[in-house]
Amino acid sequence: MARKTAADHRAHLALDWAARHGPVSGPLAMATTSMAVASTGALTHMPSGWPLAVGVVGAAAHGIGAGLRKRLGRFSLATRAAGWLLSSGWTSVVIASEPATWTGQQAWTALAALAAITVGIGGAAYASEVQEEAADDAARALQAAMAEAEIARADWATIDAWMALIRQVTRVPVEFGGGFTRRPNGSGFAMEISLPIGITSDRIAGYAQALAEAARLPTGCLVRVERAGRQGHLILDIDTHDMSALTTRYPIEEASGSPLTVNGPVPWAVDRSGHPIELHLREACALIIGPPGSAKTTLLDGIVASFARCNDVLVMAMDVGKRCADFKHWNRPWLEAAGRIDPPAGSARPPEDTQPVIDWMATTLAEAETMLDALLAIGERRLADAANTKLLHITPQQPMIFCIIDEGAEMLAYEGRDPVRNRVRTKIVAVIRTLRAMGIRLILTATDGNVSSLGDSAIRKYSPVRVALTATDSEGASVAKLFSRVKGIDARQLRSKGSGVIGAVTGDPDTEIYPTAMRTFLTDSTLHREIAIRTRHFRPTLEKSAAEAAGDAYLERWSPENINQLLSSIGATESESSPAGTTKRGKIEYRRTLNLPSRPVDGSETTQAPKQEEPQQPQDDRPLTDADLSNLLAALDKIPEATEADRPTPRQERPEPSEEEKPAGPAWLPQAIEAIRASGADGMKVGAIAEIVGLDRKTVRTALRACKELVYRDNGPHSCYVHRDYA
Repeated sequence: MARKTAADHRAHLALDWAARHGPVSGPLAMATTSMAVASTGALTHMPSGWPLAVGVVGAAAHGIGAGLRKRLGRFSLATRAAGWLLSSGWTSVVIASEPATWTGQQAWTALAALAAITVGIGGAAYASEVQEEAADDAARALQAAMAEAEIARADWATIDAWMALIRQVTRVPVEFGGGFTRRPNGSGFAMEISLPIGITSDRIAGYAQALAEAARLPTGCLVRVERAGRQGHLILDIDTHDMSALTTRYPIEEASGSPLTVNGPVPWAVDRSGHPIELHLREACALIIGPPGSAKTTLLDGIVASFARCNDVLVMAMDVGKRCADFKHWNRPWLEAAGRIDPPAGSARPPEDTQPVIDWMATTLAEAETMLDALLAIGERRLADAANTKLLHITPQQPMIFCIIDEGAEMLAYEGRDPVRNRVRTKIVAVIRTLRAMGIRLILTATDGNVSSLGDSAIRKYSPVRVALTATDSEGASVAKLFSRVKGIDARQLRSKGSGVIGAVTGDPDTEIYPTAMRTFLTDSTLHREIAIRTRHFRPTLEKSAAEAAGDAYLERWSPENINQLLSSIGATESESSPAGTTKRGKIEYRRTLNLPSRPVDGSETTQAPKQEEPQQPQDDRPLTDADLSNLLAALDKIPEATEADRPTPRQERPEPSEEEKPAGPAWLPQAIEAIRASGADGMKVGAIAEIVGLDRKTVRTALRACKELVYRDNGPHSCYVHRDYA
C-alpha cells in the first residue's frame, strides 16, 4: 500500500469533518425552508401538526441519532435537535394562525420570531463547531504524541496492566504520566506515573519490592522507583528479564576518541540496562565496600581505565597488604616500550612514547607515608600558588590527583602502637579533610562499612561517592551501612558477580546519583595494554612546582631500584637494552632513590631520620669490562695480608650474654626483650608487648616481672618496661 501524502491526509480530515457536521447549510437555509413550508402549507390548508411532527422526527434521527454515530459532543447534539424543533414549531404556529388574515404588525412579529430563532441557532451552531474543532485538535495532538512516543497498542496494554497493579498494591490513585520507553535490549521498560496531590514519592518507592512480587517477575528482576524531571512524577524502571547474565565490556575503542576530563562525567560502571553510570568526581572522595570475591579488583580496573582516558588526571596507588599487585600490570606496557621486558607472545612492542598509567606506587608503610607527605606538600604548594582561588582549576597542565588506597580501611582501623601505622592513619585523614580544593582526592576500598572498620567517621562524611558490592553479601549488609535510606532496591537480588549499589551526593540534581543498582564493566587481560597505548598521546604530567614540592621521592619514583622491584614482582627480568643504573621517562633522568625522612603532621620530630652518609667520590658509569676485572683481581693479589694487630676488632653494641645471663622463661620472652630494647628509653607497655607476642596481658606481665634484663618504670597510666641498658 502506497504511503499517504500530506495532501491526502488533509483531504481525509476535511471529509471526516464534513461527514460529522453535515452540509454547510447554516441557519439561513433553515429559516428560508421554514418560510417556504409555512407559505405552501397555508395556501394548501396543510394540517398545522405536520411540520412539528417532521421536526420531532428530524431532531431524533438527524440531530441526535446521526450525531451520536458521528461522536459529536452534547452541546452539538442539543444544538442540532433545537434547530429542528424550533424551526418546525414556528412553521406549525404560522400555519395554524392563517397568515392570510394577518395584519402588518402580526406579520412583522412572526418574522421577528423567525429571525430570533435563526440568530440563536446560528450562535449555538458556531459555538458547537468551535468545541468540536477543539476536541478534534486535542485528539490529533494525542495521536501525534502517541506516535512521537512510539507507544504501540501492545504497549498501551502493558501500561494499563501496570497502572492497575500499582493502584491495587499501593492503594494510591496514580495516573499515567505520558512517558513509556522499552530498553533496546528487550530486558525491560520504563514508564512515568503522576502522583495525586498529597502523596509523596517516598511512599510509592517503598512498594518497589511489593510491586515486583505482585507482578510475579522472575528472580533477579527489580522494580526501581526514581524521581522524574518534575516533582509529583516518578519513573518506574522495571526488569522483565533477569539481568544477572548481562555483561558490558569496557569500551576500549572509545579511548581513541576525544579524551575525557574530570571536570565532566567519568564512567565507572553500568546500570541494569547496560548504560554507563557516569560520576562527577572533581571534589569527591570515594568509598568502595565489598566482601572478598565481590569483584572489587574488576571495579578498580574499570576506574583506572576511565581515569587513564582523562587528560587531566594522575593516578597513584597505595597497597600495603598485597604490595600493589592489582596495579602493577597497568605499567607493564610502559616497561615493554622501554625494552625492560618482552611483550607477550604474539603481541607487538608498544610505541616508545608509552607512559605509565599509574604515576606512583607505594607498596610498604614507609613508601605510603612518603607518598602521603608528598601529597600534603603538593597541596600546600598549590594553595600558595593559587592564593586567590577557592577551588583550583583543573587542567592538563595542572592535573587532578587520585590516590587509590586498596584496603585502605585496614590502615585507618589500626589502633595499635606502631608509630608508622599511626602516622599513616593520621595523614590519610589529613589528605581527605584538607586537599579537596587543591585537586587531590582519595579512593578507598574496604571489606566492611562499620565505623570500627573504617576507623574514623570522617571517611563517610568526606566520601560522597559510595559503592557497595553485593555479589558475596547475601544479607545486603554493605548496602545498609553505606546508604541509610535505600528504597526500591532489594539488594538480596543483586547476587551476580560485580553487582552492587552506587550513589553520589553532589548537591546538584543534574549530577547527583540516587542509590541505584549497578554492574562492573567486564574487563580482560588486554585492557591495561590497550588503554595505555590508546591514551599515551594525552597523558598528563605533574606541574613543575608541585613536582618540586613533592621532593626527590617523587622525582625518583622510577629509579632503577624501584623498576627492578617492579620487574621482580611481575616475574620479569631486566633487559640488557637499558644500561644498569639509569632510566629515562620524558626528559628527566632518574638516579638512586633517596631514603627521605617522613614528614610528621603534628610537628613532632620523626623517628626514622636517615643516617648521615659519607660523601662519595663520583663514580664512573662506564660498564665494567673483562680487562677491568682482571686488573682488579691483580691489584687484590698485591695487597699484603694484615696482621692480627692490624685487623680491627668487630664492633659490638652489646656482648652476647653467657648461659647464666640468658633469660629464663618462655620461648617468646627473647622476642619481647628485643622489642623493648629497640624501643629505647621510651619503653613499652604491657599491652603493646602482648600484641606483639600474641598473648594475654596477665601471662606477659608475669613473665616480664621475673626477667632481670627489664626494669619496670612506674608512671601511673604511662607505666612501662624499659631495658636495663636505657633504665
